[in-house]
Amino acid sequence: MLRLRTRPKFSLIPALAAAALIALTISLGNWQSGRALEKDVIEARHAQTRDAAELAIGKDVVPAEVVDGRRVLLKGSFEPARAVYWDNQIVNHVAGMGVVVPLRLAGSERYVLVDRGLLRAPPDRANLPAITAPAGEVEVHGRAYLAPKRTLELKEGADSGRLWQNVAPEKFAAASKLEVQPFIVRETQAVQGGAALAAPAGLSRMTDNTASPAESGMTAAKHRGYAFQWYSLAALAVLLLLLFTFVTTESPGPGVK
Repeated sequence: MLRLRTRPKFSLIPALAAAALIALTISLGNWQSGRALEKDVIEARHAQTRDAAELAIGKDVVPAEVVDGRRVLLKGSFEPARAVYWDNQIVNHVAGMGVVVPLRLAGSERYVLVDRGLLRAPPDRANLPAITAPAGEVEVHGRAYLAPKRTLELKEGADSGRLWQNVAPEKFAAASKLEVQPFIVRETQAVQGGAALAAPAGLSRMTDNTASPAESGMTAAKHRGYAFQWYSLAALAVLLLLLFTFVTTESPGPGVK
């Protein structure tokens, strides 16, 4: 039978371990809650822009927040010689590499990074196929999105060749010395001479409903679910600490009522 101890039983090491666990789980819960708030902003912005009219992107810099999640139209020419592979991408539960090709906007020296589709990951990343793109001016229809947060890089300087762990406009601009719009466009259709072009060979082109990297990760609801789990674990640790300190199952000694 449970009863309160006449004297609390306090042990330093278990108490310190419990305090550390409580602090850690609360911290993790707060982090997940913060990520949920960030995702709330992203999801609300995408809800507002998803059905907005297609926006033509010209030579002037367009703030990324203005076009995030919006359908856009680009006119210009691809430069496949500067293209990169974006490693460890997952689209519709398929793992592979995104093919990102810079497109020089017509009548300017400004570029837009175009995510042309997903290439299934080859067994040997040392022998990557050449990246091709139609020559001449094309029209590219797609959705703009912000580059996702930086992920772990296996080694320093891993993004110096054609295979990149992280792709972001500012990073590409620094490496290529080009002027780049501050967002990425996921291609859904390319048109040349009034005719729609087939999807690049070997690539799975994204559809208009394909989630962007920012959307395809955990949603705000999932982050809140994880936050609840961490807070629950913290509450359990507090409860156990109180139970072991102030509650016992031992029978009272003789003469104790």
